[in-house]
Amino acid sequence: MDEFLATTSNKLKTNNYEDLTIVLGNESCDLDSAVSALVYAMFLNWQYERIKCKVCTREKRVDHKDSIFVPVLDVKREDYTLKTEVAYCLKENDINEDHLVFSDDIDIKNLLTNKTNIILVDHHLVAKKYDFLVPYVSEIIDHRPRDKQWYYKDDTRCTIENVGSCTTLVCQRIKDLSSLMNKDIEFFTTYPECCRLLYCTILLDTVNFSKDVNKGTAHDKEMVLFLETILKPDDRENFRKSTVDKLVYARSDVTKLTAEQLLKKDVKIVGDVLVPSFPIPVKEFLNKPGALLAVSEALNFRGCAIALLLGMRLTPSLLRDVAVYSTNCTEKATKLANNLQECNNPTFGLIPEVFDDVSNCFYYNQTNLSLTRKQYMPVLTN
Repeated sequence: MDEFLATTSNKLKTNNYEDLTIVLGNESCDLDSAVSALVYAMFLNWQYERIKCKVCTREKRVDHKDSIFVPVLDVKREDYTLKTEVAYCLKENDINEDHLVFSDDIDIKNLLTNKTNIILVDHHLVAKKYDFLVPYVSEIIDHRPRDKQWYYKDDTRCTIENVGSCTTLVCQRIKDLSSLMNKDIEFFTTYPECCRLLYCTILLDTVNFSKDVNKGTAHDKEMVLFLETILKPDDRENFRKSTVDKLVYARSDVTKLTAEQLLKKDVKIVGDVLVPSFPIPVKEFLNKPGALLAVSEALNFRGCAIALLLGMRLTPSLLRDVAVYSTNCTEKATKLANNLQECNNPTFGLIPEVFDDVSNCFYYNQTNLSLTRKQYMPVLTN
């Protein structure tokens, strides 16, 4: 994969291509988003090379420029180290971060032509900053419920299914397209690093099919079992557990991160609501030096009115907590807090708790442990 990324990045920089397909992950740039973009772009390139070899002769291809497939991680290069589990996982698979393409490495608007396609993975609503991409979207792969806002062309190819991990759908899509080429598992056996990336991401997203988290589906399990036929672990259960333990540790190792950095580690925006998700409890975040000041500055910088803070701890037992905070729009924050507390579709099970020395903040323990940010997003949108 590293060779593919280096070659593709160089062709993009030197404008040495005919057609351009950008595979764009979501703005949180978590492991699911990053791996979905990287592996699917690499597969599309592999598929293109196989088809090209069949229909073209070497003589006809003298000085001919190729199509390129560029995975874009929607985060600034300087913030990549904040994505601790992503950085860990890619390094473990010998992927050089210098060969990755980050959102601030390119001017995506200037790359758009009538020969540009955009593929969205791990999201299907573009961020406001990318509104201009909508006419260029040719394919979507996402594991969130389809939003009422749908502004894509009728012929946009969509794979939308409520599963634990978007990489499950990417894996299935690659399997299906490979079968159409009569190649079956060739891509997976040729690039075992892609298998490993898909495998560890599904396991992390489902927390190894934890019953407490309750995110794994039959489709997630099917893809994990398929990938294990390629990876051939000696002891499946121990291999799964050790894989998840290492990734959870990498994701949760945020002791050196400031409150400001934690707010950028895994964040999404819905309207004027900032929604950061932490690998530590919100209560622990709020006890960090300058936490509320950092939230206020993030709200101002992002043009948001309210912050919905979501926290989680996996060990020794699963815990989730939530806070709604606003520096100025206290009435709006109160309304949001009440709506979330009273919501019954889904029921978050929010139990209010007084948080000393913190004003303009509604703090809750979340008793429905199976619900994540994915379930909060439609409520905020509506």
